[in-house]
Amino acid sequence: MGDSFISHKKALINLRYIKKNGMKAFVEQQKKRMTVLKELLNRYNEGRSKSYYCIAAALLSISSLKEALKKTRQRIKDKKINPNDIKVKSVILKDHLDDAAKKEGVDLKLRKK
Repeated sequence: MGDSFISHKKALINLRYIKKNGMKAFVEQQKKRMTVLKELLNRYNEGRSKSYYCIAAALLSISSLKEALKKTRQRIKDKKINPNDIKVKSVILKDHLDDAAKKEGVDLKLRKK
């Protein structure tokens, strides 16, 4: 059996955050994650990346998610990539998300047993 959805990896971290900062701050943080996830899905999902983006949005820090998007937008602009080429945009974004995950020590892959 593989992972169902791996957001449970942050359960203890989230509980500590709530204890330290309160539920209101946690909800605000989650709203920011949802906003970033919506952008990932709406602008960069080529039809095969939904789970990957959901995992990234759940496990990476918000600052890393935003930085990956910023770097992706800049690379698309610098390389003059067609903004409608969702497959290329997705590859670029995944490269930046993978780099962020490596820096944070996070595994963005579902494990299948």
